[in-house]
Amino acid sequence: MRQIRWPNNESIVVYVLPSQHPVHKAFSKDILHIFPYQLDRIWNKLTFSGLGVAPRIVKTQAELIHAVSTTRGSIGYVDVLDKEKQHVNVINITE
Repeated sequence: MRQIRWPNNESIVVYVLPSQHPVHKAFSKDILHIFPYQLDRIWNKLTFSGLGVAPRIVKTQAELIHAVSTTRGSIGYVDVLDKEKQHVNVINITE
């Protein structure tokens, strides 16, 4: 979260779903091992201190896939990808 650039010096743009979205809750709890409200606090602290950039919130997984596929240097998460990956590199995260 503190890293704002990729190794190639391109800005990182983070896309997330709303805090109350079931996929966001599952990602926070199962992958990051924190509650969504804790993640919000971390983002707020980094953003307001100038050490990070707030994520861009999109409403649906489809919007997130579209945003990541059309924004250079972006990253996000979804539960299950649609058949249309639209030039998105997929990294499967397992515990």
